[in-house]
Amino acid sequence: MLRVVLILTMTFLSVPQLAEAGRRHCQTGCATPCATSCDAGCGSAGCGETAPVTMVEKTVMVPTTVMETRTVTKTVCKPETREQTYKVCKRVPETSYVTKQYTVTVPTWETKTVNYTVNKPVYETKTGTKTVMVPVTKTKTVNYDVRKPVYETKTGTKTVMVPVTKTKTVNYNVRKPVYETKTGTRTVMVPTWETKTVNYTVNKPVYETKTGTKTVMVQDWETKTVDYTVSKPVWETKTRTTTVMVPHQEERSGTRTVCRSVPETITKTRSVDRGCWQAKTSTDCCGCPTTCKVWCPNVVEEPYECTVMRQVTEEVPYTYTVCVMKPEERTQTYKVCNMVTETKQKEVRHMVCRPETKEYTYQVCNMVAETKTKEVKHKVCVPETREYTYQVCNYVTETKSKEVSYTECVPETREYTYQVCNYVTETKSKEVNYTECVAQQQEYTYKVCNMVPETHTKEVKHMVCKTETRTKEVPVTTYKNVYEDKVRTYTVMVPHTVTEEVQVPVCKMVPKTIQVPACGTSSCASTTSACSSCGA
Repeated sequence: MLRVVLILTMTFLSVPQLAEAGRRHCQTGCATPCATSCDAGCGSAGCGETAPVTMVEKTVMVPTTVMETRTVTKTVCKPETREQTYKVCKRVPETSYVTKQYTVTVPTWETKTVNYTVNKPVYETKTGTKTVMVPVTKTKTVNYDVRKPVYETKTGTKTVMVPVTKTKTVNYNVRKPVYETKTGTRTVMVPTWETKTVNYTVNKPVYETKTGTKTVMVQDWETKTVDYTVSKPVWETKTRTTTVMVPHQEERSGTRTVCRSVPETITKTRSVDRGCWQAKTSTDCCGCPTTCKVWCPNVVEEPYECTVMRQVTEEVPYTYTVCVMKPEERTQTYKVCNMVTETKQKEVRHMVCRPETKEYTYQVCNMVAETKTKEVKHKVCVPETREYTYQVCNYVTETKSKEVSYTECVPETREYTYQVCNYVTETKSKEVNYTECVAQQQEYTYKVCNMVPETHTKEVKHMVCKTETRTKEVPVTTYKNVYEDKVRTYTVMVPHTVTEEVQVPVCKMVPKTIQVPACGTSSCASTTSACSSCGA
């Protein structure tokens, strides 16, 4: 491409130079001796004049884009069916009988002699002595002091603060505001709209339609026969003998000791206060007679009867029911399930994907850059100086006076009368009755119950569980692993190399005819040859 541009540039530059050289050759070559020949050769123009320019056709190589068909190699994946062998594990049941020992607890009744102790009550009468506190009333004289109040009047002086109101003049300062107006300048940014031209590039979509081929996997259903194993239950009836403990009711007789309460009347002695209230006169602290009631006790021993419940034990016969477990042999029928393996066949539908080549049309979007121009308004802030007026506040101190009332306390002496209470001690006496408890010894009778243990013997039946070892046949099922080989088919995409023809754009140099000015005519050629003798 660069070579073609250089060739064209040299061609356009060389043509005017050749024409100009021809002109100079014609002017210089035609001297005076050859004027006639130059005039004849160059036509009507003289040797000193310029000949007219003639246009000549020339062939130039111009670059042009041409579509060519080329062979391209590409990789295409094709489906290929393959087989794979895998193992399947089946569990086959095997039943066998194993002898197993087990332990059974069998209940058995046994009789044993048991000694038991019974507490028998034994009553004993005892005599005791107790101390009783007997109240006795006595009289005594008691001296006591009395505080008697005596009042006395006295006179004294005291100082009292009397409030007096007075007036005085007070000076105080006041801050008085004085306002002053001033003028100043400030710079303000004033917004202004300006218009400017902006170039911007827009990507313009250009759509091109192309055709291609693609491989599509098409789904298809196929039916195949599959073997599968089924475990079929087979029931078998068997008989076994078991020992069962059956409960039976039995009536038995025995004796038991019963303790019951028997009422018994006994005589006891108790102390009773048979006293009474008596009126007595006494003198108080002021010498006034006072009458009050005083209790005079009189304790007397009195017998009384009471009923006591006495415990009596006796042997009473009774009948009781006992549950006895007796063994019985019974026959039992039971079913055993054996799983039998059975092979069956079934048809299974499965999906198979098959490749299929299809043609499709698609569009290719090529973005072509395009330059456009638009006018945009933008805001520009221009500084501007402006004057403004503002006020300044100055405070001036001013002195003022005012009269203020205040209260002042003045001391003043005054007389007052007050009473003083003095207590005088005075001794007095009085008779006081008091009760004093005197200890006395008294005898009393009481019963003591002593529990005397007695040992008895009786026969008791009790159940004893004995262990027995027995044997039984137990079915045990064991599963055995059986491996089986199976073949399955699967599809694999295998890459293949394919050659195809593709249209490719190629830049080629194509010859083109253009008009170029030139000075190469036959008359000028003859003139040149004729003027060769002019010393050119």
